Amino acid sequence: MAPSGLNERYVTVLDFLGTGSASAACVQITPGPSDSFISGTTCQTNHTLGPGQVVVELLRSDGPPRPGPIDPADHALLGDGDRFVTVAGLPAIAGQDAGHPWGSDLGLTWTLSVPAELISRHEISAYIKGPGVAEMQAQAEALVASIAYDPPVPVLDPSDEPRILSVGLAQAKASDPSFACFPTEPNATATATVMELPMYSALRKPLPVTCTATIEPEQIGLWKVTLTESWTAAADRSAGRLVTTMWLAADGTPGQTGGGPGPSEIPYWP
Repeated sequence: MAPSGLNERYVTVLDFLGTGSASAACVQITPGPSDSFISGTTCQTNHTLGPGQVVVELLRSDGPPRPGPIDPADHALLGDGDRFVTVAGLPAIAGQDAGHPWGSDLGLTWTLSVPAELISRHEISAYIKGPGVAEMQAQAEALVASIAYDPPVPVLDPSDEPRILSVGLAQAKASDPSFACFPTEPNATATATVMELPMYSALRKPLPVTCTATIEPEQIGLWKVTLTESWTAAADRSAGRLVTTMWLAADGTPGQTGGGPGPSEIPYWP
């Protein structure tokens, strides 16, 4: 197996396990005569599987394409064949590769959130070549089932909800005016007329809305904030609402946001 700890910018190859062979390396890009804007390095992993062998790849992802904690309420996180599972007491995603990566007969994947981190995930992939696929699959599943977090996941204090919500919304409002209508007291209600909604560009005309915010501690060691903007029906619009999820670090620092209806349900947009 190759040495661990290779940093591929957003992805760090932590290690390889198993009976096959694997490596990870980065090489300098050599631009062609007309490639004046191409530079840097390119990184890749390689796996070699013989009969009856398995390679398990351990990665940490700290950025795109799918940042943020794993929330079982958000089914948009699931790809074809994926399902929510629990690993070490926390939500995770398990899936199976429909192809045959690296000449394997079976490819399994698990994606785990990193406790208390807003944009990080651990990824575990197992590539198996028969004979003995069922036995090696059971061994890979047992490996994942044995995972424990060290240090343990931090436990958040629900009595701190009002302070954390105030801190998080203050930072969000300072960088994005579309959050301005939300009250900083949990479950409070405020009304406003807005020209922007979170994650959307400017509306064509003002929209009267009612805004509420709730906050709850999650097992992953992060705070989950649910922001709701609702509006009544009028001659040129239907009643509706936009629900946005915002994740906050333990100290209230804002992270990933998402959710909401499709664009066709947003009045006066685009």
